[in-house]
Amino acid sequence: MKKLLTFLFTAATGLVFAQLTTNNPDTVCYQSINPSTYTVPNIGGGIYTWNIQPPGTITSGQGTNSISVSWSTASPGLINNGVSVTYQSPAPALCSSTPINLNVFIYQVIPTITAIGPFCAGAPCVALTGTPLGGTFSGPGVINGQFCSGNANIGVNTITYTVNVNGCVFTTTTSVTVNPIPALSPIQHN
Repeated sequence: MKKLLTFLFTAATGLVFAQLTTNNPDTVCYQSINPSTYTVPNIGGGIYTWNIQPPGTITSGQGTNSISVSWSTASPGLINNGVSVTYQSPAPALCSSTPINLNVFIYQVIPTITAIGPFCAGAPCVALTGTPLGGTFSGPGVINGQFCSGNANIGVNTITYTVNVNGCVFTTTTSVTVNPIPALSPIQHN
């Protein structure tokens, strides 16, 4: 019974806190429109106060043990102490925890496509290459990772390269020109 009373006293007064820790993402995809969720264990009926480094903004959950944050306008790189949370126990104690901080890394990969072309209509297919490896090419004239001018549009074609790295999707584009085959008129005799 003494242990139970000690536990109840500790929980009621808020003098001892469970260690707050953050869960979920600490790496965020650059320009992601999806909010990130940050959570700490629920340790009572008190108030959780979250602080987010700009340009991050809390979209929901302030005061609770779980928030959603938009990082859509953040530049790539590390944001030290990007997310911080404290907990204040309920009345009558109103004791506050020490802050728990989480660094946030805004992750960006800049894919590239090796330039090709220009081509004459009907030229043989050419393998497309991009970095980082493992992405997917799409666009007019793209067939199984190759550019086939016979299946492309005459003029400028936009080729897209999409890569998925660590759950983040990045794209880049390039232009490939396909020129028509010149048509000669019959030879005239004088």
